[in-house]
Amino acid sequence: MRWNDLRRIGNSPVARASIIVPVLGYLILFHSDLINYLQFHSSFCKDCTVSWRLHFLYFACCSFAVGSILYAWRCPEVIKSYQTARDFFESEHVYFCHPQNISYLFELFAREGAEPSDPFNLLALANDSKGLGKEQASMLSGLMGQHYFVQNRRRFWSRIAVATAYALGFFLLAIPAVVTFGQVLGRFIGW
Repeated sequence: MRWNDLRRIGNSPVARASIIVPVLGYLILFHSDLINYLQFHSSFCKDCTVSWRLHFLYFACCSFAVGSILYAWRCPEVIKSYQTARDFFESEHVYFCHPQNISYLFELFAREGAEPSDPFNLLALANDSKGLGKEQASMLSGLMGQHYFVQNRRRFWSRIAVATAYALGFFLLAIPAVVTFGQVLGRFIGW
């Protein structure tokens, strides 16, 4: 699984909102003072216990929150910002045509310990002139695509941890959903 596969979930508003759910869940569901108050002062809650479904929902949200935090912390910025290498190129190629900025792109490769292929010798062309022209800018797409490719495959164990947290969250949400569906279906067909 690559970062851009995890991006669909990690950049979603639902995943970002899941970060607050474990805190709210603790304050509302598992706070003994609130449960004691409801039992003592309300006919609403005579036998207040937390159902297993709410436990599963709580732990699923915790799992999503862990995945979202790891995604926000470890996913490379270029992947968070751009869905594909093409989007990255279309948005940033004008910036990287400037000599200092193309040098910065090569420095990014060096920081990763990667050696980019530069068949058109773009770095020398950019340094010799005042930047890349329109003809040479299209040659830049390969270099920027390589950068996106490298970033998309960085931090293997972080990608595995994020994917596992999201998968566990979906699994924990699916269990009560399937059980509830079965109960409703059973009542509907008369089991």
